[in-house]
Amino acid sequence: MAGADAQAGAGATPGDNGALPLPSAVGPHHVGISVADLDESIAWYERALGFKLEAVVGVPEDDGRVAMLEQHGFRVELFELPGAAPLPPARREPPSDLRTHGVKHLAYRVSDIEAWQERLRALGADIVWDVRVHEDVMVLFVRDNTGNLVELVEPVRKDPQS
Repeated sequence: MAGADAQAGAGATPGDNGALPLPSAVGPHHVGISVADLDESIAWYERALGFKLEAVVGVPEDDGRVAMLEQHGFRVELFELPGAAPLPPARREPPSDLRTHGVKHLAYRVSDIEAWQERLRALGADIVWDVRVHEDVMVLFVRDNTGNLVELVEPVRKDPQS
């Protein structure tokens, strides 16, 4: 058995606990988000975060629609399905949302987070938390037009003198 265990770990990379080697690297491609109004959500993601619409198509085996938006190689896939349940109120607040399993929010790395906050406020975005420092990053939480949580993150600049 020890020989089989040793062979199973052969080719494993450091830190993978002896699992089979990865066939390729894993990197972000897109996130799927259910929204109440596809056209309004497309406009929100374009206006608020600068995404560009790639396509709108039907949802296979359903009456819904899906839009794919892109920015710098990352995509947001928005789904609109008739009769979809609205986002529960607890999912609209960062602390209470943590008490429900599932994806909590989508975070985007930015520079000059204060300028982003000013811009989003000027656009009338629903700001949940103003910029605050959490651990070693500055964070800003907003809600998209459906109430989904969106986080902007900027690493705290360290003083080279310290």
